[in-house]
Amino acid sequence: MNEINKAKNFYTLMCLAGFLIILLPVGTANVIFGYFLGDSPCVLCWGQREAMIFIGVMALFIVRYGMKGKYLAALLIMTAAGLYQSFAHFGNHAMEDLDQGFGLPVFGIHTYFWAEVVFWAVVLLLGLIFIFAPKFSAFDKELNGEKFRKYTSFSLAAVVISAIIVASNVFQAFVGTGVFPYVGQGDPVRFSLNPKYIIWSTGSWQGLWQNISFLGKRDVKAPDYAFAPASAKLGIQFDNDVNNSPFAKIDQGLKITNEESIKFDKAINTLDFINNEFVASSKWDVYFLDNNFTTKDSFELDPYFSASIDPIVGIIPYMNDKFILMGSNKSFLRFKKNPSANEALQYADFVKGANHFEGQGKGLGRGRLSTIRSRFNHVASMTTDDKYFYLATVPNNKDAKTFVISKYSLKDLVLSGEFTPKANLKEGKTLGDLYITSMTEKDGLIYALSKNHNVIAVIDPAKEEVVKTLSFPSSITNARSIFFKDGKINILSYQDGTNKLFTLN
Repeated sequence: MNEINKAKNFYTLMCLAGFLIILLPVGTANVIFGYFLGDSPCVLCWGQREAMIFIGVMALFIVRYGMKGKYLAALLIMTAAGLYQSFAHFGNHAMEDLDQGFGLPVFGIHTYFWAEVVFWAVVLLLGLIFIFAPKFSAFDKELNGEKFRKYTSFSLAAVVISAIIVASNVFQAFVGTGVFPYVGQGDPVRFSLNPKYIIWSTGSWQGLWQNISFLGKRDVKAPDYAFAPASAKLGIQFDNDVNNSPFAKIDQGLKITNEESIKFDKAINTLDFINNEFVASSKWDVYFLDNNFTTKDSFELDPYFSASIDPIVGIIPYMNDKFILMGSNKSFLRFKKNPSANEALQYADFVKGANHFEGQGKGLGRGRLSTIRSRFNHVASMTTDDKYFYLATVPNNKDAKTFVISKYSLKDLVLSGEFTPKANLKEGKTLGDLYITSMTEKDGLIYALSKNHNVIAVIDPAKEEVVKTLSFPSSITNARSIFFKDGKINILSYQDGTNKLFTLN
């Protein structure tokens, strides 16, 4: 008898839970927010509300037809679907500033986040209800061979009220959304019963089934590296013809005065001349080289510790005796040389070289940079003017037009500004036609090297404009790095399986 009573109490709790999820979040959103305050759900809002209704209905099915695995499975599946929808919804607004958002806030939190709270509450409450559940055999005994359980006054009232609320939601959905093929709006206007203000739209179907990916707009392929070409994945056809560049005019053509092959067993992705020595990188390996390109010291970065770092796209000097290396995902490591480094302490950052380099300590360590205009673009270059450092985006398979220079203070590594330089461009062209693989700074100007179209954009960061354009010979087919040495421009290109360094006048 005790187990039978437990079964009855279980059904009472299940009825209460199913009723409350329909009454409170669904009923409140429908009646108070909808009819009184004019709130109209968007496509994702409707999806979340429907998931809540399905969960409540499944709970009431269990109360009416007994504890069956298929009902419990449906309840869990609907909860998972609701969690996904609510996560996708508030994820679109998660990075917005204080008090920004979408729809009506409740206690300072917008409704799409409350949906996430509701779905997690379902998981929690379901667990709590089953803590007090009887043995599963008691459910069959309590049903006593009947096809369905008899309603109590409470369960009957719960079903009737829930049915009214669901019917009201159906009515509201019909008025605000329409019938197939009309679908909810992404940015709905206020709910109204006046036909003059009712909008039935099919706009949300557009592009719905194109390029389906769980990553959505984050399904961006890795950039083009010297050690890993990515033209096909990015959908970019690289060429070495300056006539195809986006610039309306090329101010000056550079000529090769010297060419040498660097004997190196890896494709060099970045090369710079810092403090009278060459600093090179390939994927997660960093090398310090003498003037004959002989390795003096090196390390291999652990890319996955703490802040993960994508392949290295730039290394700059930092605070006199330190360096910053940047990954294409805008995560970085501040490090320095130390022949007597504590290998055990530095093990965290380095797979090799932990006894010669430090990444842990004062003024050192990893971090992630934040951007606004370039959140969904990789970077492939980095340079500094000793007060700020700059990153430049590269086009990708999702966005072939955006080009943004991001400016960060070396003092606190916080974003100081972002801009797309003004430039004299051909009609219909954008700076996104470039593929900037390296940048270097000289006399207050940034020299941005594009492997695509063999052009260098000279940018004045103070004026935020391209003040000069240079071209370099088409024989340089895969330009990876640019730097000044002895007053001359040097360009590294990985081509024909060889690292080649060109000096230009």
